[in-house]
Amino acid sequence: MYALDLPWLLLMLPLPWLLRRWLPGARQRRDALRLPFFHQLANQLGLVPAITAPSPDEGRLASLLDILAWCLVVVALASPTRLEPPLVHQLPLRDLLLAVDVSQSMETRDAGSGRSRLEAVQQVLGDFLARREQDRLGLVAFGDRAYTQAGFTQDRSTLRQLLEELQPGVAGPRTAIGDSIGLAIRLFANSQAQERVLILLSDGSDTASRKAPDEAAQIARDQGIRIHCIGFGDPNGDAEQRLDTEQLSRVAVITGGRYLHANDRQQLAAAFAELDRLTPELHQRVLFQPRTALYHYPLAVAIALLLARLLSQLARRREVSP
Repeated sequence: MYALDLPWLLLMLPLPWLLRRWLPGARQRRDALRLPFFHQLANQLGLVPAITAPSPDEGRLASLLDILAWCLVVVALASPTRLEPPLVHQLPLRDLLLAVDVSQSMETRDAGSGRSRLEAVQQVLGDFLARREQDRLGLVAFGDRAYTQAGFTQDRSTLRQLLEELQPGVAGPRTAIGDSIGLAIRLFANSQAQERVLILLSDGSDTASRKAPDEAAQIARDQGIRIHCIGFGDPNGDAEQRLDTEQLSRVAVITGGRYLHANDRQQLAAAFAELDRLTPELHQRVLFQPRTALYHYPLAVAIALLLARLLSQLARRREVSP
């Protein structure tokens, strides 16, 4: 598609005609000597008189070249442009961080079909990542301490690979829910997204944090971070194996999030489907259309026409010069 960036400049096309129509012509006074015997004198001097005025055909050709050159110059000033097909870019407006419990208890095989808890989480989270095409996602793994697996990115394949590489106990046997929230706060510190969400999944109670989960949740709330918690385990377990549903619920309530519980893979998939509903894709559609300037083409043709006219005039003057 072609367009003119400054189409109003085409109003300049009749300008030379208007100037010639309404402005007085230039007058030049030259001294001249009239000789009634001009031809006889020329013969005596051995000169051949010639007509210096251009022929009617030459005059029409020169006028045509002038008109074409002027039209091309005006078109160049109007800035002709070729518009390329528009490019659409989806700009994410939400940063979503996943905090996954990888304590030793995640190797318990009670998630159905002989899967361990972590294997079920990896499978369900992999499907969740595939659905979140427009969000920037990050991954945190926590056990005795919390570790950043991946900063915010839209590279789904890398995130999935890092998720599949997690092993129970890789970060220690205990659970540090409060520290994982603290690490999430630091990761969100450089985020410019309109909405910042942490999804925290754990199968136990906080046993290793240096900062209480409730206190960390209050700081997250003050930073505008919403936390959704998923409890994936047995709330009636013994000691450290017991899922502290009350603590996870408090963390979610403090930050304005939701607490969801799952006992097996099917319930876990349903919990993440609910999170899909609670956090629909949030993005801004950015449209960009590449433009290629073409003004140099008519300008080059106009210059070529003017040079051709100038060269023809010089050639004619050489022919008529004595």
